[in-house]
Amino acid sequence: MKSLLVLSFAAFCAVSGAVEGDDATRRCLDCICYASTKCDPKAQCNAYCGPFQISDAYWIDAGKPGSSIGFAQCAQDRACAEETVIQYMNKWGTDCDNDGAVTCADYARMHKAGRTGCQAPWVLETPYWRQFNQCMGGGVTLDARGR
Repeated sequence: MKSLLVLSFAAFCAVSGAVEGDDATRRCLDCICYASTKCDPKAQCNAYCGPFQISDAYWIDAGKPGSSIGFAQCAQDRACAEETVIQYMNKWGTDCDNDGAVTCADYARMHKAGRTGCQAPWVLETPYWRQFNQCMGGGVTLDARGR
């Protein structure tokens, strides 16, 4: 199931001109994770939870992946959290920067501000956005766990 979701995310990205192939999809997910918490598996779990800092509403909007283990456990499990991000992006992909294509940058903006808030200029002024761009630009070396 996970590989099907990753392929779906990769296909969606490729069709929209965002990225091509599993390596680019992996990099996009890793950089969203890095910008969120530096992929800290022990990241706090309050309103937002886990290495991707997912909210309960985000998880619900994504279709409640891993519903057998529940929101908090899913958000804290890297594989389940990635599945949540992929399902959310596949379902709600939005051209946040109005450039005519849905790209990894749009996904990162959606991840931070939601599908309806991703066009807001404040997103571009956050440490999250700076870390995402640093990661995507190759200024960050990620290990196999995205850290």
